[in-house]
Amino acid sequence: MFTAVLVLFAAISITRLIITIQGEGVEEATIWIAAVIVLVICAIVIAVVLGRARGLAAHVEKQRPGAHVVPAFTTAETVDQAQAAGAAASGMMPMGGSPVALAVSGDVVEVWLGRETQPRWVVRRTPGGARSTSGSYGARVITALEVTDGNAAVTVVPAYRPLRATGGKVGEDVERAVREIAVA
Repeated sequence: MFTAVLVLFAAISITRLIITIQGEGVEEATIWIAAVIVLVICAIVIAVVLGRARGLAAHVEKQRPGAHVVPAFTTAETVDQAQAAGAAASGMMPMGGSPVALAVSGDVVEVWLGRETQPRWVVRRTPGGARSTSGSYGARVITALEVTDGNAAVTVVPAYRPLRATGGKVGEDVERAVREIAVA
Protein backbone atom coordinates (compact mmCIF):
# COMPACT_ATOMS: atom_id res chain seq x y z
CA MET A 1 0.00 0.00 0.00
CA PHE A 2 2.78 2.44 0.99
CA THR A 3 4.66 1.80 -2.25
CA ALA A 4 1.49 2.30 -4.30
CA VAL A 5 0.87 5.65 -2.60
CA LEU A 6 4.46 6.74 -3.30
CA VAL A 7 4.14 5.80 -6.97
CA LEU A 8 0.79 7.57 -7.25
CA PHE A 9 2.17 10.70 -5.57
CA ALA A 10 5.19 10.67 -7.90
CA ALA A 11 2.98 10.36 -10.99
CA ILE A 12 0.68 13.17 -9.85
CA SER A 13 3.65 15.36 -8.93
CA ILE A 14 5.39 14.90 -12.25
CA THR A 15 2.16 15.56 -14.17
CA ARG A 16 1.46 18.66 -12.06
CA LEU A 17 5.03 19.85 -12.58
CA ILE A 18 4.75 19.55 -16.37
CA ILE A 19 1.43 21.41 -16.42
CA THR A 20 2.75 24.15 -14.12
CA ILE A 21 5.91 24.72 -16.15
CA GLN A 22 3.93 24.89 -19.41
CA GLY A 23 1.64 27.50 -17.83
CA GLU A 24 4.64 29.60 -16.77
CA GLY A 25 4.01 29.02 -13.06
CA VAL A 26 7.68 28.81 -12.16
CA GLU A 27 7.10 29.58 -8.46
CA GLU A 28 4.60 26.73 -8.16
CA ALA A 29 6.96 24.48 -10.10
CA THR A 30 9.65 25.09 -7.48
CA ILE A 31 7.37 23.75 -4.75
CA TRP A 32 6.56 20.64 -6.79
CA ILE A 33 10.23 20.06 -7.60
CA ALA A 34 11.03 20.24 -3.88
CA ALA A 35 8.22 17.76 -3.12
CA VAL A 36 9.49 15.34 -5.76
CA ILE A 37 13.05 15.61 -4.41
CA VAL A 38 11.84 14.83 -0.87
CA LEU A 39 9.87 11.87 -2.24
CA VAL A 40 12.92 10.53 -4.08
CA ILE A 41 15.11 10.88 -0.97
CA CYS A 42 12.52 9.03 1.15
CA ALA A 43 12.27 6.26 -1.45
CA ILE A 44 16.06 5.86 -1.58
CA VAL A 45 16.36 5.70 2.22
CA ILE A 46 13.59 3.10 2.45
CA ALA A 47 15.15 1.03 -0.35
CA VAL A 48 18.54 1.07 1.41
CA VAL A 49 17.06 0.02 4.77
CA LEU A 50 15.01 -2.76 3.18
CA GLY A 51 18.03 -3.95 1.22
CA ARG A 52 20.13 -4.05 4.38
CA ALA A 53 17.47 -6.07 6.21
CA ARG A 54 17.16 -8.61 3.39
CA GLY A 55 20.93 -8.73 2.90
CA LEU A 56 21.55 -9.40 6.59
CA ALA A 57 19.06 -12.28 6.62
CA ALA A 58 20.74 -13.78 3.54
CA HIS A 59 24.18 -13.33 5.15
CA VAL A 60 23.08 -15.15 8.31
CA GLU A 61 21.57 -17.99 6.25
CA LYS A 62 24.98 -18.45 4.61
CA GLN A 63 26.79 -18.32 7.96
CA ARG A 64 24.36 -20.75 9.60
CA PRO A 65 23.09 -23.20 6.95
CA GLY A 66 20.04 -25.05 8.20
CA ALA A 67 19.23 -22.50 10.89
CA HIS A 68 15.86 -20.80 10.83
CA VAL A 69 16.40 -17.04 10.33
CA VAL A 70 14.00 -14.39 11.60
CA PRO A 71 14.68 -11.01 9.96
CA ALA A 72 13.97 -8.10 12.29
CA PHE A 73 14.69 -4.54 13.38
CA THR A 74 16.05 -3.59 16.79
CA THR A 75 14.05 -1.78 19.45
CA ALA A 76 15.42 0.67 22.01
CA GLU A 77 15.53 -2.22 24.48
CA THR A 78 17.89 -4.19 22.24
CA VAL A 79 20.80 -1.84 23.03
CA ASP A 80 20.44 -2.40 26.78
CA GLN A 81 20.01 -6.14 26.28
CA ALA A 82 23.21 -6.32 24.22
CA GLN A 83 25.16 -4.50 26.92
CA ALA A 84 23.65 -6.69 29.65
CA ALA A 85 24.80 -9.77 27.69
CA GLY A 86 28.31 -8.34 27.45
CA ALA A 87 28.00 -7.62 23.72
CA ALA A 88 28.88 -4.44 21.88
CA ALA A 89 25.96 -2.14 21.08
CA SER A 90 27.83 -0.43 18.25
CA GLY A 91 25.90 -0.19 15.01
CA MET A 92 22.53 -0.17 16.77
CA MET A 93 20.45 2.98 16.79
CA PRO A 94 19.42 3.78 20.38
CA MET A 95 15.80 4.38 19.32
CA GLY A 96 15.56 1.08 17.39
CA GLY A 97 15.27 0.42 13.69
CA SER A 98 18.63 -1.20 12.95
CA PRO A 99 18.46 -4.38 10.85
CA VAL A 100 19.10 -7.53 12.87
CA ALA A 101 18.59 -11.23 12.27
CA LEU A 102 17.88 -14.02 14.73
CA ALA A 103 19.32 -17.43 13.82
CA VAL A 104 17.42 -20.22 15.57
CA SER A 105 19.45 -23.37 15.76
CA GLY A 106 19.32 -26.20 18.26
CA ASP A 107 18.84 -24.80 21.73
CA VAL A 108 19.98 -21.22 20.99
CA VAL A 109 18.83 -18.03 19.31
CA GLU A 110 21.78 -16.07 17.93
CA VAL A 111 21.58 -12.31 17.49
CA TRP A 112 23.33 -11.08 14.33
CA LEU A 113 24.10 -7.54 13.15
CA GLY A 114 25.88 -6.28 10.07
CA ARG A 115 28.22 -8.50 8.08
CA GLU A 116 29.87 -10.00 11.13
CA THR A 117 31.11 -13.58 11.01
CA GLN A 118 29.82 -14.42 14.49
CA PRO A 119 26.65 -13.49 16.38
CA ARG A 120 26.81 -10.58 18.83
CA TRP A 121 25.23 -12.60 21.62
CA VAL A 122 23.23 -15.75 22.20
CA VAL A 123 19.98 -16.41 24.04
CA ARG A 124 19.20 -19.99 25.04
CA ARG A 125 15.84 -21.32 23.87
CA THR A 126 13.64 -22.19 26.78
CA PRO A 127 9.98 -23.21 26.95
CA GLY A 128 7.94 -20.02 26.81
CA GLY A 129 11.10 -17.95 26.26
CA ALA A 130 9.77 -16.38 23.06
CA ARG A 131 6.77 -14.14 23.58
CA SER A 132 4.92 -11.04 22.44
CA THR A 133 5.80 -7.90 24.41
CA SER A 134 5.95 -4.13 24.00
CA GLY A 135 9.00 -2.46 22.55
CA SER A 136 10.13 1.13 22.01
CA TYR A 137 10.48 1.76 18.30
CA GLY A 138 11.29 5.34 17.48
CA ALA A 139 8.87 7.54 19.40
CA ARG A 140 6.23 4.80 19.70
CA VAL A 141 5.65 1.72 21.78
CA ILE A 142 4.61 -1.19 19.57
CA THR A 143 4.13 -4.94 19.76
CA ALA A 144 7.50 -6.69 19.57
CA LEU A 145 9.12 -10.10 19.99
CA GLU A 146 11.10 -10.87 23.12
CA VAL A 147 13.29 -13.94 23.45
CA THR A 148 14.70 -14.49 26.93
CA ASP A 149 16.29 -17.29 28.91
CA GLY A 150 16.31 -15.49 32.25
CA ASN A 151 19.91 -14.33 31.82
CA ALA A 152 20.12 -12.94 28.28
CA ALA A 153 17.37 -11.45 26.15
CA VAL A 154 16.63 -9.72 22.87
CA THR A 155 13.60 -7.62 21.88
CA VAL A 156 13.02 -6.99 18.18
CA VAL A 157 10.38 -6.11 15.60
CA PRO A 158 10.04 -9.08 13.21
CA ALA A 159 10.51 -8.05 9.58
CA TYR A 160 9.03 -10.84 7.49
CA ARG A 161 7.45 -7.93 5.62
CA PRO A 162 10.25 -5.36 6.01
CA LEU A 163 8.41 -2.39 4.51
CA ARG A 164 5.56 -2.77 6.98
CA ALA A 165 8.00 -3.43 9.82
CA THR A 166 9.87 -0.17 9.18
CA GLY A 167 6.61 1.59 10.00
CA GLY A 168 6.00 -0.56 13.08
CA LYS A 169 3.08 -2.40 11.47
CA VAL A 170 3.99 -5.95 12.47
CA GLY A 171 0.48 -7.37 12.56
CA GLU A 172 0.68 -11.15 13.03
CA ASP A 173 4.45 -11.26 12.44
CA VAL A 174 5.20 -11.35 16.17
CA GLU A 175 3.02 -14.41 16.72
CA ARG A 176 4.58 -16.04 13.64
CA ALA A 177 8.07 -15.45 15.07
CA VAL A 178 7.04 -16.83 18.46
CA ARG A 179 5.71 -20.00 16.81
CA GLU A 180 8.76 -20.42 14.58
CA ILE A 181 11.22 -19.96 17.43
CA ALA A 182 9.30 -22.47 19.56
CA VAL A 183 9.35 -25.20 16.89
CA ALA A 184 12.56 -24.51 14.94
